[in-house]
Amino acid sequence: MKKQKLVLTSAMAATLVALPACSSDDDWDSDVIADRDTRVCVDQLGNRVDDDDCDSSRYGYRGGFSWFYIGRMSRIPYYGDSIRDKKYGYKGTFKPSPGVNYTSAPMESRMTRSAAMARGGFGSSSRAYGGGRS
Repeated sequence: MKKQKLVLTSAMAATLVALPACSSDDDWDSDVIADRDTRVCVDQLGNRVDDDDCDSSRYGYRGGFSWFYIGRMSRIPYYGDSIRDKKYGYKGTFKPSPGVNYTSAPMESRMTRSAAMARGGFGSSSRAYGGGRS
């Protein structure tokens, strides 16, 4: 009987070691923080869109899109995120500060946030991200 306890203990130890790999925590919802004064383009509803939509030289007009100016050390929204969503707490303004040079958002924020989808199998540990192109 002692031998069975030893085998069971080893199996449990192996399971505990592998457990962090099954965690539902991931870096997908991690924040992208502005390391300098940044601007992003938003539509009339306040959802982030591609910066090309605010480029007045491309279209000759703004067409309902506006620049949203974000200060240093503030969160940068992903495409589709609403700047009005209190869950994310985006801080910024539609009026640029005088004398400040704003830069484009970093590449790591130029994607669409999407929820994980369960794929069955053992528990719900198998997941995939998707649902759109960025």
